[in-house]
Amino acid sequence: MSYSLESIFKTTYWAVTRHSEKLNILQQKAATGQDLNRISDDPSRTNQILGFQTDKRKKEVYVKTMGEAVSILDLSSSVVQSIMKEMANARASLASTMSGTTNSQVRRTLAAEINNALEQVISFANSTRLSQYLFGGAKAEQAPYTVERDGNGRIVRVTYQGSQEEQKVEVIDGMEISALLVGDRLFRDDSRQTPVFYGSTGVKAGSGTSSVRGDLYLTVEGGPGSWRLSIDGGASWVTVAGTETNAAVIHSETGEVLYVDVSEIRQTGTEPVRIPGTYDIFNILISARDLLNNSQNLDDKTLENLLGAILVSMQEVEEKLVRSFPIIGGRIETLTNLKDSMENMKVNSEDEISRLLDADITQLSIDLARHQLLYEMSLTAASKIFSTSLLDFLK
Repeated sequence: MSYSLESIFKTTYWAVTRHSEKLNILQQKAATGQDLNRISDDPSRTNQILGFQTDKRKKEVYVKTMGEAVSILDLSSSVVQSIMKEMANARASLASTMSGTTNSQVRRTLAAEINNALEQVISFANSTRLSQYLFGGAKAEQAPYTVERDGNGRIVRVTYQGSQEEQKVEVIDGMEISALLVGDRLFRDDSRQTPVFYGSTGVKAGSGTSSVRGDLYLTVEGGPGSWRLSIDGGASWVTVAGTETNAAVIHSETGEVLYVDVSEIRQTGTEPVRIPGTYDIFNILISARDLLNNSQNLDDKTLENLLGAILVSMQEVEEKLVRSFPIIGGRIETLTNLKDSMENMKVNSEDEISRLLDADITQLSIDLARHQLLYEMSLTAASKIFSTSLLDFLK
């Protein structure tokens, strides 16, 4: 009899304990809404969930990176449009001068307008977002363009100090793209042509490939057998005999070189020199402004020829800017499509996590009710056992 009583007690104790533990687990699931609350609940399924969660976090980082890149490129596109507007206005002002207006005061007024456009363009080219310069390439922490001014505060030279390489970031596994562009590629024409001389000194273009850019003035002094040439306003000179066909004239400040043929040199003077295909949005505006001010006292015919050539070069620079839009727009489209795809994949990962982790509320309610009933029945049985006396067995 004692064995039977002990057996009944152990069985009842096991039932009460088991249903109590099961109720505790089910109540936790009901409280959290999750089918798994600890690794031990289902190690295999937990491992799957952790894998999907890692994948989801990785995609979230990619989506955030692509979103920031699209935002930067959108701003860059707006800045380029603003620069194009300034350039178009400057070209229109210059074209009005070519329509027959030769009044020096009018030209000086237009020169002031172009100077204002130059200042604005510099500001645009050094635009930032979140402390990163849009057009500095990999050197996004420093302003890509620096300026040199004369005694009157006017810009006389603009130098690119950004990187020639783009700052690329990984947007998906195995694919990198840059939102921080190289301004020296976007804003500068790079189709160098033979230098054109507009004076009467007799100096011509040499056979070497010059490195000077934009417009400059060649100063010629001396006489037969001992000519002196300078392209930096007399800061440095090179002496030639007058027979050389490829003499190098070096700018002492920039180190740029102009190769000249002096075999037909015949007189001294200051000769305007243009290097077509080497203009950027800055030096073309500087040249236009200085020509309108006519600081070199050029005759009307030479001035008219140079202004006409400047107009052509300004249009070429604007066309260069127009060609930048497919570059920027293409990247925006690529990143936007990738971002949408990545967000869809992130949602799929979330669905898989939810499928593996979330509790089935309907089934959970049934299980709770069933184990609650079994638990109460076990308690009732236990109470009857503990209330059993010797007289119950004797009856």
